[in-house]
Amino acid sequence: MKKSFPRTAIVVLLILAFYGNVLGWSCKTHTFIALEAGVKNPESACFPDVSKEENDDLLGPFHWHNAYPSATITPEYIDQYKVTGKPIELDPSAKKKITIKVPDYSGVLYWKIVDLYQRMKGKTGWRYNYYLFNIAHYVGDLSMPLHNFPHGTTPASDGKSYSEVGNWAKENHGKFDSALDSSLPLKGEKREAFRNMVTPVQITSVDDIKAEICKVANASIALANKCYSEKRNMTKDEALRQVALSVSLLKGIIESTRKKEPGPK
Repeated sequence: MKKSFPRTAIVVLLILAFYGNVLGWSCKTHTFIALEAGVKNPESACFPDVSKEENDDLLGPFHWHNAYPSATITPEYIDQYKVTGKPIELDPSAKKKITIKVPDYSGVLYWKIVDLYQRMKGKTGWRYNYYLFNIAHYVGDLSMPLHNFPHGTTPASDGKSYSEVGNWAKENHGKFDSALDSSLPLKGEKREAFRNMVTPVQITSVDDIKAEICKVANASIALANKCYSEKRNMTKDEALRQVALSVSLLKGIIESTRKKEPGPK
């Protein structure tokens, strides 16, 4: 009897085919983060990297924030990078302007997570899943050190260019992206050891999620600085600790936003 190829495996292969040179944790790592956080169809956490290819200049900044090397992320810092609608006049003869949310040039990853958290609360069914798959991806991006660091000669969030740091980050980005690829999926004792790294996160408000974003972002910036100062890639243990931060936060978001079924009266 001929065995059918698992549908989930086909989806993952299609995602990987499109994934190409996109910068960020690999699809394998994004899938692992979503799986460990309890997301059904965890490979769907890779979709935002595919969709952003349609308009990378506009959608790309949702995936990162080029914080300057000495930055400390605070809730007030996050609020500086809110994305608001701006009227764009594409055709002077048009009677109506188009309003587009244009992200800051230094990236708006932190704001995007807050935005999705607010949107997914109270949603159910496919609407909830849409926001969940997206926030799963961006929470994953948050723990990738070089998604919180200068990149190339692009100005960082303070408006300055850190070319030496940025060029190092750009050159080594791919190595960071795939740091865990040869180790995933974790099995047996390694998986249990990883799960012990995941800590409970309680989120009941926007202030709570901002505080948790700050913790992960600052840990990512600290590791990026350490690796840069030592001119090395992060180790697999360091990468696992970073990924555990994303899993912890994502589990907290799911617990906070998923509607509970009413119990028996």
